[in-house]
Amino acid sequence: MSNSSDGFARGRVWDLPPLILHPFGQGLEAATILHSAKLALELHGLAVPDDPREDAREVRLRARYGEFRMLCLVGKDLMRWIRQCMDFASRDAMLAQAGIREQSFADLLVNRTPATVAARFESWGVIDYRRILSRGIGLVAVFPTPPPYGVVSAEFLADYYAYADSLFACHQTVAPFTPLPWESFGVSLYTSDEYLSTLGGGIEAEQSGG
Repeated sequence: MSNSSDGFARGRVWDLPPLILHPFGQGLEAATILHSAKLALELHGLAVPDDPREDAREVRLRARYGEFRMLCLVGKDLMRWIRQCMDFASRDAMLAQAGIREQSFADLLVNRTPATVAARFESWGVIDYRRILSRGIGLVAVFPTPPPYGVVSAEFLADYYAYADSLFACHQTVAPFTPLPWESFGVSLYTSDEYLSTLGGGIEAEQSGG
Protein backbone atom coordinates (compact mmCIF):
# COMPACT_ATOMS: atom_id res chain seq x y z
CA MET A 1 0.00 0.00 0.00
CA SER A 2 1.28 3.46 -0.79
CA ASN A 3 1.76 6.07 1.93
CA SER A 4 -1.09 8.48 1.36
CA SER A 5 -4.19 9.40 -0.60
CA ASP A 6 -4.15 13.06 0.51
CA GLY A 7 -4.02 14.17 -3.11
CA PHE A 8 -7.70 13.24 -3.49
CA ALA A 9 -8.87 15.45 -0.63
CA ARG A 10 -9.73 18.39 -2.86
CA GLY A 11 -13.51 18.18 -3.02
CA ARG A 12 -13.54 16.47 -6.40
CA VAL A 13 -15.68 13.38 -6.92
CA TRP A 14 -15.18 10.86 -9.71
CA ASP A 15 -18.20 8.81 -10.79
CA LEU A 16 -17.00 5.27 -11.36
CA PRO A 17 -18.71 2.73 -13.65
CA PRO A 18 -21.77 1.11 -12.07
CA LEU A 19 -21.17 -2.08 -10.10
CA ILE A 20 -23.54 -4.72 -11.46
CA LEU A 21 -24.02 -7.97 -9.56
CA HIS A 22 -25.93 -10.88 -11.04
CA PRO A 23 -28.54 -12.09 -8.53
CA PHE A 24 -28.62 -15.72 -7.44
CA GLY A 25 -32.10 -15.83 -5.93
CA GLN A 26 -31.51 -14.02 -2.65
CA GLY A 27 -27.98 -15.40 -2.47
CA LEU A 28 -26.29 -12.04 -1.95
CA GLU A 29 -27.13 -12.09 1.74
CA ALA A 30 -24.47 -13.86 3.79
CA ALA A 31 -27.04 -15.19 6.23
CA THR A 32 -29.04 -16.81 3.40
CA ILE A 33 -26.24 -18.25 1.23
CA LEU A 34 -26.47 -21.61 2.96
CA HIS A 35 -30.25 -21.53 2.73
CA SER A 36 -29.99 -20.77 -1.00
CA ALA A 37 -27.56 -23.62 -1.49
CA LYS A 38 -29.91 -25.96 0.38
CA LEU A 39 -32.80 -24.79 -1.79
CA ALA A 40 -30.72 -25.49 -4.90
CA LEU A 41 -30.08 -29.00 -3.61
CA GLU A 42 -33.80 -29.53 -3.06
CA LEU A 43 -34.52 -28.43 -6.62
CA HIS A 44 -32.05 -31.04 -7.86
CA GLY A 45 -33.49 -33.79 -5.70
CA LEU A 46 -30.63 -33.61 -3.21
CA ALA A 47 -32.45 -32.29 -0.16
CA VAL A 48 -30.74 -32.62 3.20
CA PRO A 49 -31.78 -36.13 4.27
CA ASP A 50 -33.86 -36.91 7.31
CA ASP A 51 -32.65 -40.49 7.10
CA PRO A 52 -29.31 -40.70 8.98
CA ARG A 53 -28.31 -43.65 6.81
CA GLU A 54 -27.89 -41.31 3.85
CA ASP A 55 -24.54 -39.69 3.19
CA ALA A 56 -24.95 -36.43 5.10
CA ARG A 57 -21.32 -35.47 4.48
CA GLU A 58 -21.84 -35.58 0.72
CA VAL A 59 -24.91 -33.37 1.04
CA ARG A 60 -22.99 -30.87 3.19
CA LEU A 61 -20.19 -30.77 0.66
CA ARG A 62 -22.64 -30.10 -2.16
CA ALA A 63 -24.15 -27.29 -0.10
CA ARG A 64 -20.67 -25.85 0.43
CA TYR A 65 -20.07 -26.14 -3.29
CA GLY A 66 -23.25 -24.11 -3.92
CA GLU A 67 -21.91 -21.35 -1.64
CA PHE A 68 -18.46 -21.54 -3.24
CA ARG A 69 -19.89 -21.33 -6.76
CA MET A 70 -22.07 -18.31 -5.93
CA LEU A 71 -19.10 -16.45 -4.43
CA CYS A 72 -16.97 -17.23 -7.50
CA LEU A 73 -19.67 -15.67 -9.69
CA VAL A 74 -19.91 -12.63 -7.42
CA GLY A 75 -16.13 -12.34 -7.65
CA LYS A 76 -16.33 -12.49 -11.43
CA ASP A 77 -18.70 -9.52 -11.43
CA LEU A 78 -16.44 -7.64 -9.00
CA MET A 79 -13.31 -8.18 -11.09
CA ARG A 80 -15.16 -7.07 -14.22
CA TRP A 81 -16.03 -3.84 -12.39
CA ILE A 82 -12.50 -3.40 -11.06
CA ARG A 83 -11.06 -3.67 -14.57
CA GLN A 84 -13.63 -1.19 -15.87
CA CYS A 85 -12.51 1.17 -13.10
CA MET A 86 -8.87 0.68 -14.08
CA ASP A 87 -9.74 1.63 -17.64
CA PHE A 88 -11.63 4.67 -16.33
CA ALA A 89 -8.66 5.72 -14.17
CA SER A 90 -6.22 5.34 -17.06
CA ARG A 91 -8.21 7.95 -19.01
CA ASP A 92 -8.10 10.59 -16.25
CA ALA A 93 -4.95 12.73 -16.08
CA MET A 94 -4.84 12.84 -12.27
CA LEU A 95 -5.88 9.26 -11.56
CA ALA A 96 -3.50 7.84 -14.15
CA GLN A 97 -0.55 9.25 -12.19
CA ALA A 98 -1.83 8.33 -8.72
CA GLY A 99 -0.42 4.82 -8.34
CA ILE A 100 -3.84 3.22 -8.63
CA ARG A 101 -3.96 -0.54 -9.17
CA GLU A 102 -6.67 -3.19 -9.13
CA GLN A 103 -6.02 -3.56 -5.41
CA SER A 104 -7.01 0.09 -4.91
CA PHE A 105 -10.56 -0.59 -6.07
CA ALA A 106 -10.76 -3.90 -4.17
CA ASP A 107 -9.69 -2.03 -1.03
CA LEU A 108 -12.23 0.70 -1.75
CA LEU A 109 -15.07 -1.82 -1.93
CA VAL A 110 -14.11 -3.97 1.04
CA ASN A 111 -12.40 -1.65 3.51
CA ARG A 112 -13.61 1.83 2.51
CA THR A 113 -17.04 0.94 1.16
CA PRO A 114 -18.69 4.01 -0.43
CA ALA A 115 -21.76 5.08 1.54
CA THR A 116 -24.03 4.53 -1.47
CA VAL A 117 -22.85 0.93 -1.85
CA ALA A 118 -23.14 0.20 1.88
CA ALA A 119 -26.65 1.65 1.95
CA ARG A 120 -27.67 -0.44 -1.06
CA PHE A 121 -26.48 -3.66 0.51
CA GLU A 122 -28.20 -2.77 3.77
CA SER A 123 -31.45 -2.07 1.90
CA TRP A 124 -31.24 -5.66 0.62
CA GLY A 125 -30.72 -6.90 4.19
CA VAL A 126 -27.09 -7.76 3.47
CA ILE A 127 -25.17 -7.05 6.65
CA ASP A 128 -21.99 -9.06 6.07
CA TYR A 129 -21.34 -7.67 2.60
CA ARG A 130 -17.63 -6.97 3.19
CA ARG A 131 -16.96 -10.64 3.75
CA ILE A 132 -18.92 -11.58 0.63
CA LEU A 133 -16.97 -9.05 -1.44
CA SER A 134 -13.54 -10.00 -0.12
CA ARG A 135 -14.13 -13.72 -0.47
CA GLY A 136 -15.50 -13.31 -3.97
CA ILE A 137 -12.37 -11.40 -5.03
CA GLY A 138 -10.12 -13.93 -3.33
CA LEU A 139 -11.75 -16.96 -4.93
CA VAL A 140 -11.93 -15.52 -8.44
CA ALA A 141 -8.16 -14.92 -8.37
CA VAL A 142 -7.81 -18.71 -8.54
CA PHE A 143 -11.15 -19.74 -10.06
CA PRO A 144 -12.09 -17.27 -12.84
CA THR A 145 -14.85 -19.75 -13.72
CA PRO A 146 -16.33 -22.03 -11.03
CA PRO A 147 -15.07 -25.58 -11.63
CA PRO A 148 -17.59 -28.43 -11.63
CA TYR A 149 -18.37 -30.24 -8.42
CA GLY A 150 -15.85 -33.04 -7.96
CA VAL A 151 -12.94 -31.07 -9.41
CA VAL A 152 -12.35 -29.17 -6.17
CA SER A 153 -11.19 -31.33 -3.27
CA ALA A 154 -13.53 -32.11 -0.39
CA GLU A 155 -10.94 -30.69 2.00
CA PHE A 156 -10.98 -27.36 0.19
CA LEU A 157 -14.78 -27.18 0.09
CA ALA A 158 -15.08 -27.97 3.78
CA ASP A 159 -13.08 -24.84 4.67
CA TYR A 160 -13.24 -22.80 1.47
CA TYR A 161 -14.03 -19.58 3.39
CA ALA A 162 -10.65 -19.73 5.19
CA TYR A 163 -8.87 -20.17 1.86
CA ALA A 164 -10.91 -17.32 0.36
CA ASP A 165 -9.92 -14.98 3.22
CA SER A 166 -6.25 -15.85 2.73
CA LEU A 167 -6.49 -15.44 -1.03
CA PHE A 168 -7.95 -11.95 -0.65
CA ALA A 169 -5.19 -10.99 1.80
CA CYS A 170 -2.62 -12.28 -0.70
CA HIS A 171 -4.28 -10.42 -3.58
CA GLN A 172 -4.00 -7.16 -1.65
CA THR A 173 -0.29 -7.57 -0.87
CA VAL A 174 1.16 -8.66 -4.21
CA ALA A 175 1.77 -5.05 -5.29
CA PRO A 176 1.87 -1.58 -3.70
CA PHE A 177 -1.23 0.50 -4.37
CA THR A 178 -2.78 3.85 -3.52
CA PRO A 179 -5.78 3.62 -1.17
CA LEU A 180 -8.79 5.55 -2.40
CA PRO A 181 -10.96 7.66 -0.07
CA TRP A 182 -14.59 6.64 -0.45
CA GLU A 183 -15.82 10.24 -0.39
CA SER A 184 -13.92 10.97 -3.62
CA PHE A 185 -15.62 8.25 -5.67
CA GLY A 186 -19.27 7.79 -6.62
CA VAL A 187 -20.42 4.21 -7.15
CA SER A 188 -23.90 2.97 -8.03
CA LEU A 189 -24.74 -0.64 -7.20
CA TYR A 190 -27.34 -2.61 -9.15
CA THR A 191 -28.44 -6.15 -9.71
CA SER A 192 -28.27 -7.06 -13.39
CA ASP A 193 -32.08 -7.03 -13.63
CA GLU A 194 -32.25 -3.55 -12.14
CA TYR A 195 -29.58 -2.22 -14.47
CA LEU A 196 -31.32 -3.62 -17.54
CA SER A 197 -34.49 -1.96 -16.31
CA THR A 198 -32.76 1.42 -16.04
CA LEU A 199 -31.37 1.01 -19.57
CA GLY A 200 -34.82 0.14 -20.87
CA GLY A 201 -36.30 3.21 -19.18
CA GLY A 202 -33.66 5.40 -20.79
CA ILE A 203 -34.35 3.98 -24.25
CA GLU A 204 -38.11 4.48 -23.81
CA ALA A 205 -37.57 8.09 -22.70
CA GLU A 206 -35.32 8.72 -25.69
CA GLN A 207 -37.86 7.25 -28.10
CA SER A 208 -40.75 9.21 -26.63
CA GLY A 209 -38.67 12.40 -26.75
CA GLY A 210 -37.88 11.81 -30.40
